[in-house]
Amino acid sequence: MHVYAADMDGAVISGVKAINTNTLEIHHFRGQLFADCTGDASLGLLAGADHLYGRESRAQTGEPEAPEQPDGLTMGTSNQWYATLTDEASEFPIEEWMLKFTSDYHFELTKSVWNWETGFGNFHTVEDAERIRDHNFRAIYGNWAYLKTYMKDKYGKYKLAYLSYNAGKRESYRLIGDVLLTGIDVKNKVDYPDAIVTATWGIDLHYPDKRNSKYFPGEEFIAYAVHPDKRKDVYTFPYRCLYSRNIENLFMAGRNISVTHIALGTVRVQRTTGMMGEVIGLAAFLCSKNHCSPRQLYINHLKELLDSVL
Repeated sequence: MHVYAADMDGAVISGVKAINTNTLEIHHFRGQLFADCTGDASLGLLAGADHLYGRESRAQTGEPEAPEQPDGLTMGTSNQWYATLTDEASEFPIEEWMLKFTSDYHFELTKSVWNWETGFGNFHTVEDAERIRDHNFRAIYGNWAYLKTYMKDKYGKYKLAYLSYNAGKRESYRLIGDVLLTGIDVKNKVDYPDAIVTATWGIDLHYPDKRNSKYFPGEEFIAYAVHPDKRKDVYTFPYRCLYSRNIENLFMAGRNISVTHIALGTVRVQRTTGMMGEVIGLAAFLCSKNHCSPRQLYINHLKELLDSVL
């Protein structure tokens, strides 16, 4: 199902319209509570939820690492690939549409790692999602064709065996809740009264590799990471990051929760986002039980929520 419209009653979502992408049937779902776990904040944007995209400025967030001016830079999207050694040599010709590699700049690899990614503000991670995927393909195929054409002695018998057509996205829109978690909160281990999701992945931000930018300006596909506290930074962030500040019955879980660009560098990993899903599932049950909104659950029933998690 692809949700493409939200029915609104003021600041409340009363229903959503969705299309079955296999049958093209239209469905209408009504409900008391809704959760945006799309990653791209799709439902939140349809409902008119307050949101953020790109990097906030230092003046906006107080984060020392933030840029002087806000911009549209986001972390990139990856398509992973690998090659296998075979018994026979094979060809992989260079095509016009591929990115062009040279003896000065190519990658002698038989598999990718995390840093093959595209979409650092040069492409919009939602509006240009297919273009990002295709650009990743142009880079992967182009480099592989270079190896197969000019380094046959070493790579002649290797065959490109796998290329993921599903892209791994790291960042897009974020919905604003009653608390906007910042990198300062993470580093200072701010103890919120509604702290409910524990994370252990330090702030991990990706930027275009400088040498890659030199050879492919505006078309980068290789990243470097700023991740000083890898797997060492244990902290807990609040329930109030998991519901919208202006849409009264909207929860969110995943990389579209209420965090700054810098704080997203730590909450975006899968085990953490999975915990968010558990929390909002429990919170939705308690909202239904107590006939209250996500915000009212925090105001009037916080102890019940926290006791239920323990």
